[in-house]
Amino acid sequence: MGESVFDFGKLLDPGTFYGAFVLALFVLILASIAAGVTTRIIRRSSWVMGKLERRVDKTVIRYILRFKNLAIYLVAAVVYGSLVPSLRALLGTMMAGAGITAIVVGFAAKSTLANLISGLSLAIYRPFRIGDKISLEGEYGTIEDITLRHTIVRTWENKRLIIPNEKLDSMSIINYSIIDKKILCRVEMGVSYDTDIDLVRKLVLEEAGKCPFRDESADEPWMRVISHGDFSIGFRVYLWVPDIDSSWSTRFWILENVKKRFDREGIEIPFPYRTVVYKKDLPEAKRLEPDQEE
Repeated sequence: MGESVFDFGKLLDPGTFYGAFVLALFVLILASIAAGVTTRIIRRSSWVMGKLERRVDKTVIRYILRFKNLAIYLVAAVVYGSLVPSLRALLGTMMAGAGITAIVVGFAAKSTLANLISGLSLAIYRPFRIGDKISLEGEYGTIEDITLRHTIVRTWENKRLIIPNEKLDSMSIINYSIIDKKILCRVEMGVSYDTDIDLVRKLVLEEAGKCPFRDESADEPWMRVISHGDFSIGFRVYLWVPDIDSSWSTRFWILENVKKRFDREGIEIPFPYRTVVYKKDLPEAKRLEPDQEE
């Protein structure tokens, strides 16, 4: 009884199972090497541009790297399919019905393609970049990453918002980091009507000038009376701060320290007064005497 001998020639024949498997590994390794080499080239060119003091935006670089890797692996898959006889016939059939195939794929991957195109639009026009501070739909956070499909926003509570690029591309967003990070911080308070406004202005501006978070290179703080309310005179103090994070810290600092200063100076921050009268304490309604009625 003769022993069976494995035919190593099958490993080189993509028409066999073993040959197709070996070819798949070979193509995958080549695609990985191509992806790694091109990534290093792009990152190296980015470093060179930085040394030449050219503007380098890591948002665009990161998106190009991901789009490039996707294209490399798609090309590798097509090359592999063209080399394997069984898959080559399938590709020929798909190419013959390319129009119908495109329609079917388009409907099946409508959301994915829309997110991909929107992500490309965000990377090109850059309404925000990785690291920018933004506000959207009542949430404040930092752009952490922009992928081919979605954008990741890290909120101030350290939560992650995963937003599809298609949705994000149509949203109205406040970007606190684009062009100029400096922000005008506004803090509103109120005092009673019997308070000297000039004294209030003096005390508030003294405290605002001590704020450790304000931008000392900008204009000095100023105050404006903004309302005559039902029970208080409203005022607003303005300070320039370096960025949105400093704006939050400034607001908290001003509210606390102005309240402490008002307490020391005897200035009242009013609250609504209500007078409660029970029905049983109301005087009886006056009635006309019978001889007065006609």
